[in-house]
Amino acid sequence: PIPVDMEEFRSNPPFRNMHVRVRSQIVADGLSEPLDWQSAGYDMPPLEWHAKLKEARERQEKNSNANDDDGGDNESSNNNDPLPIVLDCRNDYETQVGKFELAEPLETTNFRDSWDVLKERLKDVPKDAPIMTYCTGGIRCVKVAAYLSQELDFTNVSRLAGGVVAY
Repeated sequence: PIPVDMEEFRSNPPFRNMHVRVRSQIVADGLSEPLDWQSAGYDMPPLEWHAKLKEARERQEKNSNANDDDGGDNESSNNNDPLPIVLDCRNDYETQVGKFELAEPLETTNFRDSWDVLKERLKDVPKDAPIMTYCTGGIRCVKVAAYLSQELDFTNVSRLAGGVVAY
């Protein structure tokens, strides 16, 4: 931060008119009842996130190579832990710029459309499956992780701490 002399600030304000509007939510989610943001899965630090994605990618490649070698049998992996489901909680135009490997975009235009997409995508997923979420700055993935934990009863949810900008 650059310190600003208050006398100079008052004599030459950066904005002609400044209006502050109080909003009930930073990101409108369309939910009828608020969720507990303190109970929103594990806030995974970026370095740990990177390591988990790298490990998942390597396991996926190993499984793919093993399946090719044995004629496509999907049960050939020695590691019984499921690969994480990586959910890109950003809007479709943000995802078009780029996404993490293994990430599944929700493909929504507005964040409030995420809930039905999540219900449909995860309807047959075991409640203890590892789910990793991310967004741009961390707010949307906190909301998604809280929703997955509190409304859909998933028990192994994490989110990229601070979002892509912190990564």
